Amino acid sequence: MTYDLVIRNGTVVSVEHGTFEADVAADDGVVSAIARPGALDGDEVVDATGKHVLPGAIDPHTHHGIYRGLDEDAESESRSDLVGGVTTIGNYFRRGASYEEVMPGYFEEAEPNYYHDYFFSLGLLSFEHIEEIPYLVEELGITTFKWYMNYKYAAGEKFGVDCDMLDDYGDAFIQKLAEQDAPTTLGYHSENVEITNGLAGGNVYVTSESDDTEADPDEGYEVMVEEFPGYAETQSMVAGASLAKLHDYDESFYAVHISSAKTANELAALRAAGYDHWGETCPHYLCLTTEECDERMKVNPPVRSQHDQDVLWERLADGTISCIGTDHCANVSETKFGEGIRDSALGFPSTPVMLPLVLSEGVNEGRISLERAVAVTSTNTAKAWNLYPKKGTIRVGSDADLVVVDLDETKTVTPELLQGAADYSPYDGREVTGWPTHTIVRGRLAYAEGEVVGEKGYGTHIDRPI
Repeated sequence: MTYDLVIRNGTVVSVEHGTFEADVAADDGVVSAIARPGALDGDEVVDATGKHVLPGAIDPHTHHGIYRGLDEDAESESRSDLVGGVTTIGNYFRRGASYEEVMPGYFEEAEPNYYHDYFFSLGLLSFEHIEEIPYLVEELGITTFKWYMNYKYAAGEKFGVDCDMLDDYGDAFIQKLAEQDAPTTLGYHSENVEITNGLAGGNVYVTSESDDTEADPDEGYEVMVEEFPGYAETQSMVAGASLAKLHDYDESFYAVHISSAKTANELAALRAAGYDHWGETCPHYLCLTTEECDERMKVNPPVRSQHDQDVLWERLADGTISCIGTDHCANVSETKFGEGIRDSALGFPSTPVMLPLVLSEGVNEGRISLERAVAVTSTNTAKAWNLYPKKGTIRVGSDADLVVVDLDETKTVTPELLQGAADYSPYDGREVTGWPTHTIVRGRLAYAEGEVVGEKGYGTHIDRPI
């Protein structure tokens, strides 16, 4: 028998079944056979001798369509993602208008332009949005949402909604999600704005994509850390998790972009106390420290100390932190950099380096196993975001989203290497060891040996529940 595509003689890495030598075949977009090495023939064959075969990486935390049009981001960023072995992304989208009215237009922008699959996670900003949840789940296949604690008191001015996003809104939000028959997930941006606003002198500059306060070129990155301390993140995370548990929703509560050692340790304490929620960190918290950051790395929450980084790796290894997302934004120098840290915009591109950085700094440095790397970049993410077992695993019947990686290949990060829209990278010039050689999206070869060979528009929205 001849299959559409065969990845031959690779070392397959599976969270469920361990690591083993095998051929993997794909037909009609799904994995159709797994057999002993050299046993399968295909119309197209990828030789993975000496390399590892992983389920395609999933970045659940991107922000396409913020600095540019969604159609532009869908094309350029999904193309770039293939370089890093990413085969599915989740796009956090937030708009003040009715989602029932505006989402058809955004689907029209997205569908013709993604090289890989994607799903929307919607930031709900008002009680009116909360009432739309049943429609979003049942009609649009969107089951994942976000509560932005950093927009508390500011949503009305920023988005034109009649809501301050206080705890009464959050209470209604969680209860409505818990009522749904389909599994849902709530991404939670942990931030106590009463604390951070006070430390910032009342300047609520993180509620915008750029800072509205007066620029001071002499201020460095440390001002971000001073005004957004880790304990303000920690307190908010605990409060949100508690509210979710009180509504029997803690299994679907997902704390995004954990940056602080205190937050990671408190997450572990909550787990020990019987909470069962998800935690996510980002590559920049695992691979950078405050001292090496400048305007390129401006993000909320900010990059913190070496101690924070060390604890985050420990909590990633021991299972406290379940997933990695990037908080990716497709901005360019013209819109990113201003006169100093406050005048520069939030966010930076990161998705295509997610898996390589985890392999380089995690696996190759002995911080986590290769199977744990697969869990936090794919399998756990698929489970947390209601995609599993369609995504996140290598097994017969699952989507043939696969990545062949060479753990020994070293490349220097440059914008040109990553092939995205951004003309800069927070990792520019960094040597990273462990890169994809081939990326397969639903059974089709999309990236091979440095060249994107996939088809724009082949990616599609993943309707959930699966």
